[in-house]
Amino acid sequence: MARLNAQTVVTGATAVVIVVVDLATVAARQLGLITHRQARAAGLSNDAISYRIGRGEWRRLRRGVYAIRGAPESWDQFVLAAVLACGESSFVSHATASPYWGFRGFEAPNVETTVPLGRIVRLEGIRAHRSGTLIDADVRAIGPIPIVSPARTLIDLSSRCSDARLGELVDDGLRRRVLSLGELRAIARRLPSIAPGRSPKRVERVLRTRIAGYHPGDSELESRVLRAIVAAGLPEPVRQFRVVVDDRVYFLDLAYPEPKLAIEVDGFEYHRGRDVFDRDRMRQNDLVRVGWTVLRFTSRSSDHEIVAAVRQLVFAR
Repeated sequence: MARLNAQTVVTGATAVVIVVVDLATVAARQLGLITHRQARAAGLSNDAISYRIGRGEWRRLRRGVYAIRGAPESWDQFVLAAVLACGESSFVSHATASPYWGFRGFEAPNVETTVPLGRIVRLEGIRAHRSGTLIDADVRAIGPIPIVSPARTLIDLSSRCSDARLGELVDDGLRRRVLSLGELRAIARRLPSIAPGRSPKRVERVLRTRIAGYHPGDSELESRVLRAIVAAGLPEPVRQFRVVVDDRVYFLDLAYPEPKLAIEVDGFEYHRGRDVFDRDRMRQNDLVRVGWTVLRFTSRSSDHEIVAAVRQLVFAR
C-alpha cells in the first residue's frame, strides 16, 4: 500500500507544506483498520478506494470501515470497527465495555456504543446509545479503542442488575482499584435523576451503604459472609480489623472486637499454597494466644451454618 506523506507545493514565492495522512501509520494504530474518511483525507478518491477493495488489498468490515490485507482478525478489531463506523466522539460502552474492565455477567447481542446526543446511528449489529452527558472524566482508551470509564460503565448498566449484584460489582472494582467511590458519586450527582437505561435510585442505594472509610473486603466470599450475618439480624462485624501480636500486624476479615471473635474467610484459590498454609496457622495461633476465638468459613459454608456459628459465639459471650 502506498505511503502518503508530507508534500511541498510552491505557489509563487511561497512554499506551502501540506501534511497528507500516512495510511499505513493510521492502520498500524487502528488494528489494521482504515475509515473512508481517513482514506479521503489521505487524498484517495472513491474510485481509488474501490480499486483497493476490488484487488483485495482492503476488506470492507462495516460501512465506511476497511481492514487492510494481512491484518489479524480479533474481537478488539471487531469492536473498534463498530466504534469507527459510529463516527467521531463515539465510545464502546455498556455491556460491550464491561469485560474490558473485568465486570462479568453482562451479555448483549450487539456491540454497544455511546454516541453524541444529536447523532442517530442505525447500523446492523450495533446498539448506539445517545448521550449528551459524557465528559472527559467519563472516557478512557484501551489501546486504540475509545471506551467509557469503569464507573460510567457500571452506572450505565445499573438497570440491568439487582442492588446486590451492583454492590458486588462495585466492591470488585474497588478491590481491583479500577474505580473509586468518589468517581462513582461524582458521576451519579452529575447525571439526571430520570435516565432511560440507568437506575439512579439503585446507584444511590448502593452508594448509601458505602460511606467514607468503607472497605470492600478481600473477596466476594467475604462480602457474602457479611451479608448473611447482617441479614440474620446479628450485629455487623468490623471489616479488616487490625490486630497487633508482638511485632506482627494482622488484618482480620471480619471481627467482633469486644468479645474477641475473629471470622476468617478462606477462598481455596488464595489458601492452597504451602507458604500460605503455614502463615495461616501461625496467624491463628497468635490470635488464639492473645484471647481471640477464630471461626473459619469457605465457599462451601452455607448461610445457615455461618449464622448459627456466629450467633452462638456472639450471644454466648
